[in-house]
Amino acid sequence: MQLVSLTIKRGNQVMREIMFKDGLNLILDKPTVSGKQSGNNVGKTTVLRLIDFCIGSDGNEIWQDSEFKGSINQDVFDLLHGTPAVFISLKISDKVRGSHSFCRSFKLKGRKGTGLLLIDDVPQDSITTYRDEVKNILFGTKSNKPSLRQLAPKFVRSSSAVMGKTLKFLGSFGSEVDYEAVHLFLFGFFNVGVLEERAALTDKRIVVARDLLGATRQRKEGEIEQLLLHLRREIEEAQATIQVRGEVPEIAAAANSVSEIRAQASEVGSTLGRVEGEIASISLAIASLKHDYDNIDYVAVKSIYSEAGKYHEKLQHDWEDLSNFVANLRGRKERFLQQQLDELNEKAASAHQALARLQVQEESLVAALRQTRAFEVALEARADLYEKLKQVGGLEESLNAIQSLRASLEDADSKLDATRTTVEDGKAQLTQRVSLFNEFFSSLSKELYGEQYLLTFDESKNGSIIFSLTSVGANVGAGKKVSQTAAFDIAYIKFLRAAAINFPTFVCHDGVEAIHGNQLSELLTTANGLDGQLVLAAIRDKLPGINETFLEENTILELSQDDKLFRL
Repeated sequence: MQLVSLTIKRGNQVMREIMFKDGLNLILDKPTVSGKQSGNNVGKTTVLRLIDFCIGSDGNEIWQDSEFKGSINQDVFDLLHGTPAVFISLKISDKVRGSHSFCRSFKLKGRKGTGLLLIDDVPQDSITTYRDEVKNILFGTKSNKPSLRQLAPKFVRSSSAVMGKTLKFLGSFGSEVDYEAVHLFLFGFFNVGVLEERAALTDKRIVVARDLLGATRQRKEGEIEQLLLHLRREIEEAQATIQVRGEVPEIAAAANSVSEIRAQASEVGSTLGRVEGEIASISLAIASLKHDYDNIDYVAVKSIYSEAGKYHEKLQHDWEDLSNFVANLRGRKERFLQQQLDELNEKAASAHQALARLQVQEESLVAALRQTRAFEVALEARADLYEKLKQVGGLEESLNAIQSLRASLEDADSKLDATRTTVEDGKAQLTQRVSLFNEFFSSLSKELYGEQYLLTFDESKNGSIIFSLTSVGANVGAGKKVSQTAAFDIAYIKFLRAAAINFPTFVCHDGVEAIHGNQLSELLTTANGLDGQLVLAAIRDKLPGINETFLEENTILELSQDDKLFRL
């Protein structure tokens, strides 16, 4: 998967069309006769950020300073968010997946949304859908982990900060789990979901094992099962007795009478509840009526009414007639509500009296029943039965919890075994692929600065697979770190070709000026013969000793203070 072109279009006008080629693609400042003009701030790095924008970035870094978030290039911002709309189109091509185009516009001022999103001229519903489709085209999958935006910084390193972080290119936003997923995916371990599943299963197993230990601390599973068998036999025997079955005549008759009394009390209680609700509602209505009338300023109303009579002679009643009418109307309404309230209070009082009578009858029956020996015997038997039933319920609940926890533990162990097999198989293949990558990486790093670097991976204490770089020699300086990143990315493209992994075979770099001249010359020469693409934004003056013909042959865009990227 390689870059074909990047087009900047405003309305129907093409502002820039940048064509990419195989090998080295340089974006430089134009040479000047005097050499006084600066090659900074002309849009070289912006080209890389526009590529990143087309593969899903939010685009803020195009007009916003990476270090000072409050500092923006207002001219660029206004151009990209003004009218007519500015469209950025990136075309790519792949022998297997074919040719595709990613096109985006910026959100216009005063409008909601993210701007237009097109893939192969087909509108996308959201930035999430857009990113999913871009990831599927570039990497052949829409899987959640790792995300497109976690993978993108590996292929578009549009800042010196990212250039200095060969493996940790996610910055402070990348966790150990994120890097594990990204690095494993980049080296062909595509089932990264199994790693998340393994971590979740391990945590779950710890919790389940702890809960199972707590559940069996007081009684073991076999002990509970035997206790249940014993108690169930005793319950069957107790339920067969006359006292428990309720076959003692005096107990059965008294129980029926009590049941009838409680049914009557329930019906009366229901009526009482309804009546008391109506009483509360009418009481509120009366209070509201009084409040409404009490708050009327009769002096003011009389004054207004009299004043109105001067202009409207047809007012047929004087103030006294109107006042008397309103007072009479209020009084009739209030008397009507009070009459309803009195009737309801009588019903409530009657219900209270009925409940009191029923309560006395029930207490009398129960008191008489308690004085019989038959009741005492039945009461003891029922209490014993209740205690056994309660004990059985508790034991059954404990047994079910233990069995459920044991089943969960067995399920977690079974799934962990499956993930362990998958991971071990993947690690075996991963070892081979990392070894293949190191053939290119160690060779290239030695060519560039005479020191071999290797990519390694190990399993951390929490089970995550951690990638790191190792070397034989002293600490790596700033220039060497950038060289290391450049060597890593070029070696990775060679690795993709050798391993037949169909991922993007382009990489965009910025901030290579810290690399020593001889090393940089070797790097550019190597990149130019690459079966892939290195897109490099650099200041011409920072490329000393590079043959001018070589630079001209591999330069795809030249910018200057008089001819900036957006021609502002």
